[in-house]
Amino acid sequence: MIRVYKWSLVALVLPFIASASYAESSRDRIIEEVVVTATKKSVVESVQEVPIAITAIGEGQLDALKFKDLTDIAFLAPNANLQPITTQGTAFFSIRGVTPSSSIISRDPSVGVFTDGVYNPTGQGTVFDNFDIESIEILRGPQGVLQGRNVVGGAILVTTKKPTEEFEADIRVRADSGSEGGEDITFSGNISGPLTDSLRGKLAVYRNDDDGWFENEFNGDNAGDNEVTIIRSALSWDASDAINLLFQYEYFDQEGFGLVNQSHNRGSGREFTRPDGSLGQFDKGSHDFGTEMVGSCVGFEVGPSCDVLDHFFEQRVDAFTFTTTIDVPFGDGTITNIYGWRDLEARSQGDIDGTTFATFPAWGGNNLEHWSNELRYFGTFGAVDVTTGIYYLDVEIESETNQSLRINDAPTWINRSGGGFAESETFGVFANLDFAVTENVTLSGGLRWTDEEKSASSHALNNNRAIEGSQRFFGCGFVVGDRTCFLDVDNAEDDWSNVSYRAGVTWDVDESTMLYSTVSRSYRAGSFSLRRSNVADDRGAVDEEQMEQFEVGVKWDVTDRFRLNAAFFVIEATDLQRVTLAQDLSQVTGNVADARFTGLEVDGRAFLTDSLTLTYAIGMNDGEYLEVNTDINGDGEINSIDENLDLPGVVDLMYNFGLLHDARIGDYNLSSQILYTHRDNITDDENVANRGSLDTVDVNFSLMPSSGKWEASLYGRNLTDQVIYTQSTELGLIDGAHLAGLAKGRRIGVEFRYFFN
Repeated sequence: MIRVYKWSLVALVLPFIASASYAESSRDRIIEEVVVTATKKSVVESVQEVPIAITAIGEGQLDALKFKDLTDIAFLAPNANLQPITTQGTAFFSIRGVTPSSSIISRDPSVGVFTDGVYNPTGQGTVFDNFDIESIEILRGPQGVLQGRNVVGGAILVTTKKPTEEFEADIRVRADSGSEGGEDITFSGNISGPLTDSLRGKLAVYRNDDDGWFENEFNGDNAGDNEVTIIRSALSWDASDAINLLFQYEYFDQEGFGLVNQSHNRGSGREFTRPDGSLGQFDKGSHDFGTEMVGSCVGFEVGPSCDVLDHFFEQRVDAFTFTTTIDVPFGDGTITNIYGWRDLEARSQGDIDGTTFATFPAWGGNNLEHWSNELRYFGTFGAVDVTTGIYYLDVEIESETNQSLRINDAPTWINRSGGGFAESETFGVFANLDFAVTENVTLSGGLRWTDEEKSASSHALNNNRAIEGSQRFFGCGFVVGDRTCFLDVDNAEDDWSNVSYRAGVTWDVDESTMLYSTVSRSYRAGSFSLRRSNVADDRGAVDEEQMEQFEVGVKWDVTDRFRLNAAFFVIEATDLQRVTLAQDLSQVTGNVADARFTGLEVDGRAFLTDSLTLTYAIGMNDGEYLEVNTDINGDGEINSIDENLDLPGVVDLMYNFGLLHDARIGDYNLSSQILYTHRDNITDDENVANRGSLDTVDVNFSLMPSSGKWEASLYGRNLTDQVIYTQSTELGLIDGAHLAGLAKGRRIGVEFRYFFN
């Protein structure tokens, strides 16, 4: 393996020092202008034309980065952290330091994820694999007027490929591996084109078999294995010159190991030993981990007869989207209606303590069904662009959590179980106006009124059962059992209404320079917990979280070879939602504080030569509590110590620099890319645990003939073999259990793609 890394480094250097002619198609692929959908206008707009801090990544750049899922581009946009949390496939996305409070499915996210215009109301099932994607837009800062609630940090807009006017088809095979574990192999295929003069179709299939990058030191087996199957189909019908109907269906199936959790010594410096003298922990900054949880019983087929399990995580999704687009003469406008339906089933089991001794296993499941409909209109009336619409969302959730706790290898397990059901209905009306006061100055203003009703019935996580010699038990049964658990909160209800706004001014100084300034307000929804503790205050709903932002920015093509975009922002947070960990390890969510986030973002690109391109992104952020009303650090007092804590999820400094080089070698084009990324340390709520700073290097070399019929690539991800923690939480157990999810380290891979068109 060392020999492979050695030659990889040689290959990294040579393309950048070689003299070569510029191959236009390759460079255009990495710096392509992405059509922005964030403004919900039916006119074509690029990133440089929209007064929003936005990072737009097109299909070409996604391919060049060779990323597997959203976590591989976790830090590509300044002040954005797109990493998952403990439950596999569940997003814990943070933008501008605005971070969600927990992975509880009934708690709403801080960053909204939209696929083809359809909002996913939870973080579950939002870590997308890189497959059949046309573009990803990362919108930074509150986006409440056009995107709705739960976008207080920003929004991720994922656009999948649509059926094409001409026949296109390709197949792709990819394989990579690390120094331990097994191979990660992916196969995908896509076919698209006309079926009749007015009907176009698309079918895309994806399969990933990952044998697991890690080694389980408890038994020596591979760990982190994962299997994913995705099928996407679409039909686009031009019913007339003015009417288009688009039908999209997706099936998603995932089975895998689930959480890879490492318990290690934290920043507090405390060490714990077990009765047998073993530490039961691993070195922080290593990829070492182990779990005794093998052969436990959980899954879709769970029941009294289940005694063997070959995976710890399952997730299945069916989704359907129906989009109608009608061009109308009124305002030379467009009416768009997007209906979306999604059904998700997920089961998971996790080794929460992260030691080789089973001390704190947890398992359960979630069922989620939601549908939404947005009807909107865009038109132009002289100097005024009008975007307006109505929105409805209906969500039904079933959730169950089972936990077992054993201290210092005691013979008796303390078992508890909880969960329940939640429903919500959201209705919104929005309008946004862009008024061109002069040829160069535009005033913008928008409002959104939202009304939301939520209800929940639940059972608290009680210490309700003690079992000698085993952690296997059947709990509440809301999802994975027989539904026999009683409800100690039955049909609790609450409702909220709010008005989000956005006002701004844009000055097009000249054809290459835009200055803009905006003020905005957005909300994160109030909610009930379906992983509820026994604390009385946890029986009701947590109130809404409000974010108000002031932002100034510039988008500047300094020359035809150098682009610089920058944004300065201040976000004032009111009634910040946060989770605190009780002594019995229950999670209690409350409105704990008011806070402020202040930051600067710079990104752009430079054509250093005709064959060498530089991309860059820099984000700086400072977060501080303004007023605290909860004992955040758990010392029994609410005082200046709580107020002086670092805000969790805030990264002081993050940046990345990329180089792309194109070389013409006979009838072939060699495209080479290197991407360096730095991220500062991230702390947890109480500041006793942290994820540490990291520096990663990704490379890719792609060879394509002039005919463009195929492409072969050699790539490396995280070549510095950095230990990336997706979460870091001290559990407070006397034997030192710690929750620190691990991401993969160094991977070397190859890919071959063949085009039939």
